[in-house]
Amino acid sequence: MDASVWRRLLSAPALLAEAAVLLLGGFLLAFWYAPTDASSMGFSQKIFYFHTPIAECALVAYAVAFVAGVLYLRQQDAKYDRLGLAAVRLGLVFSLLVMGTGMIWGKAAWGTWWAWEPRLTTFLIACVLYAAYFVVRSTVEDEDRRATFAAVYAIIAFVDVPITFFATRYLPEGLHPVVFTSSGTGMAGSMLVAFLVSMAGMTLLLAGLIRLDVHVQELRLELEEFKRSLERGPL
Repeated sequence: MDASVWRRLLSAPALLAEAAVLLLGGFLLAFWYAPTDASSMGFSQKIFYFHTPIAECALVAYAVAFVAGVLYLRQQDAKYDRLGLAAVRLGLVFSLLVMGTGMIWGKAAWGTWWAWEPRLTTFLIACVLYAAYFVVRSTVEDEDRRATFAAVYAIIAFVDVPITFFATRYLPEGLHPVVFTSSGTGMAGSMLVAFLVSMAGMTLLLAGLIRLDVHVQELRLELEEFKRSLERGPL
């Protein structure tokens, strides 16, 4: 498969189309193929097939912002600033979706909309930290300094991401279950298939949205440059 084919497959429209197919498949598998959970949650447990992939993708988005921040500081290339901005923006959107779906799950599983347990608390901290990222950007007018400050902030804020990820594994008093362990998944085969399809679809959705966001930023820059050239008039 040559490079042009890969470029088409990894373009934003293609990634979003692939994500739509997989998410639809995950939805059908979750509601019509995977069995109803035997716990007290029953049918409500099916939110797991979307809540968990959204949560993992939020953390992946923050990891992308971290890498973009490191690359920007090393190379001073504006494309990494645009990538970091897109990743943080979408990571925050996914985090808010996690909080919303998590509250619905919590009400069904524990009888309460909110509990100050490790995973929920660290995810809330992540939301606050990355919301402040946009405050940092808005306070600096110079583009280069803004990009530098944003990159440094994205690197520092990433400290909360591994804490959030490992909170469930190393703080057993938490309410969240661990999906993958050294002994397996603890899920029936049909449940695992539905989860993996949804996870793949959500990951492709994140990738497609990041590419689309970066492209929109580039178009906006081109438009601004075009406006400036019109204002300068013919040479």
